[in-house]
Amino acid sequence: MSGRALAITQGLAIIIASQLMGVLAKLALFEVPAFTFVWLQLASAVVSMAIYTAVFRRDQWPRELAVIDWAAIIFIGIVSFGIVRILMMMSIERLPMNTFVFILSFVSLLTMALSVVFLGERPGRAQLLGTLLAIFGVWLFFPDLPSPEERVGVGYGLLVVLGLAACNNVTRGLVRRQGTALPSSLLSTLALGIGGIPIVLAGLTLDWPPEIGGARNGWIIVANGVIGIALVQTVFNSILRALRSYEASVLAGSGLVWTALLAIPILGEWLDMRQVGAVGIVMAGVFLAQWRPTATA
Repeated sequence: MSGRALAITQGLAIIIASQLMGVLAKLALFEVPAFTFVWLQLASAVVSMAIYTAVFRRDQWPRELAVIDWAAIIFIGIVSFGIVRILMMMSIERLPMNTFVFILSFVSLLTMALSVVFLGERPGRAQLLGTLLAIFGVWLFFPDLPSPEERVGVGYGLLVVLGLAACNNVTRGLVRRQGTALPSSLLSTLALGIGGIPIVLAGLTLDWPPEIGGARNGWIIVANGVIGIALVQTVFNSILRALRSYEASVLAGSGLVWTALLAIPILGEWLDMRQVGAVGIVMAGVFLAQWRPTATA
């Protein structure tokens, strides 16, 4: 299996795992406040990544990073694990989940645009068609548009899209410069610490003791931190060494499909024929977006 095919396979695996965590999180959020869930989730992720990086991998402190590289890590940490997660909560509070998910579908398109401008990674016609097809599939799956009173939530959601797209490209640029000199695990640990620790400290100060409503919810929160954040982010950083930022972003967009499929046995939410057709369109778009016959890094 080529390095690129392996990256795509790993990407699909972590996306499925991430969506499973999201579906389970929905069960817990019926009883756990959103802020409590987020800071405990981040605390689990920070602790697990610190142990993995320092004890098991024994990664050394990066001494050869340039100022631009440290600036990229700080940016990823603050935006991806700080600002974006707060804005997500503020947007979800004001929007139906289907509307919020539809807005997030534009991450791949904006990632592609930023990739062309800042990284010089131009998509082929098939890849551009695949990205647009995936977005159309998302619209078909979630056709409802937000009402005028939900515009504030839409604004927060668009800021989330901008933040995620920017982080995708900054991460891609960073791993292109550093290669294997900066392990994906260490990158995740540093960025997670920079962005997550302030939120964890706020939780310890403002939300102690946390009300989680039982052991089941506690295990869901820990799993979301360890798997949904720590593992997923580390593998995602790794596949950006082989995939362009927009390719990885469109691949991540297939998460809508896995969420819908996992919700059937876990939440009892079945698909109608329109949604089944939308699933097929999204997957076709994801396939085309990965098709790069003359692949280059």
